[in-house]
Amino acid sequence: MAQKKVARTIYIKDEQMEALKRLSEKTKVPQSVYVREALDMLLEKYSEQLKFEFKEYFKG
Repeated sequence: MAQKKVARTIYIKDEQMEALKRLSEKTKVPQSVYVREALDMLLEKYSEQLKFEFKEYFKG
């Protein structure tokens, strides 16, 4: 079963956007996949502050 995705607007630096675009073009992986991966890593890093284990909360 596919997980529901929600659209959000974010503001990033021009350099970040260009690097993300080049990475995506080189690897053929969509930019959105990399952004979601980065968000997962950030939430895992701060899971203690969130008072839950990210992996257990978002099984899948």
